Amino acid sequence: MAIFLGVHKIPAGMEEKAAIEGYEKYKESAKSKGIHAISAVYNIEKGFAYCQTEAETADQVREAHEGAAVPLEDVIEVKSLT
Repeated sequence: MAIFLGVHKIPAGMEEKAAIEGYEKYKESAKSKGIHAISAVYNIEKGFAYCQTEAETADQVREAHEGAAVPLEDVIEVKSLT
């Protein structure tokens, strides 16, 4: 499986609680589609969030976001430096 970075713009006025709830919904949607939501980071003030997902294809990541009703700007395949 590959690792994909989901890029999100956070709408002005969104509260932290809503960002957290959105990620929880995304994790459930990803699991139901057989992919793994690894982690997410965000900055409300800067208006961006990023999530990492392990999946076979970018389309699987897009479908999981759609299933959770979480807006998505882009999906980028990335490699991890550890």
